[in-house]
Amino acid sequence: MKHLTDTQLQGLADGTLRGPEGLAAREHCDGCAECGRELTAWSALSTRLSALRDPATPLDFTATVLAAVEVREAQLTSRRHTLLAAVPAAALAVFAVVGWAFSLQIGKLVDDFATARTGIGVLGPVFTAMRLPLGIGAFVLFAVVLIALSRTLRPTYARVET
Repeated sequence: MKHLTDTQLQGLADGTLRGPEGLAAREHCDGCAECGRELTAWSALSTRLSALRDPATPLDFTATVLAAVEVREAQLTSRRHTLLAAVPAAALAVFAVVGWAFSLQIGKLVDDFATARTGIGVLGPVFTAMRLPLGIGAFVLFAVVLIALSRTLRPTYARVET
């Protein structure tokens, strides 16, 4: 004889097993002592569980949840600002690395071509003179990035108002 499964017994005990399947399960429990005992245990458990009441909600529940939401939103905003501030910093780093690599490649190209040596010999003082304007330009770009970062990122103590 095949006994009822726990799922069938639970459904029969809490009233969710209905129709022909529920009727057949009820008839089986009436004729099978083991399934009848199981059904009695599940019914007692279902009765006790349905007698339980939800705990009362604390009075400050809404305020606590809203405060937690504000903190989370502030964290997400801060994370977004950090990512946006990282873009100019990354661009500056790429600019510096590409410029450094380019300056190394120019030196190698000059060594490889004899005719270019003469041209670079003539243009050498021009490149030397241009280092100062390039340095000033790099400093100005760096200052702009720092200003953008300082305006985008706020100190930790200023992020969440209590």
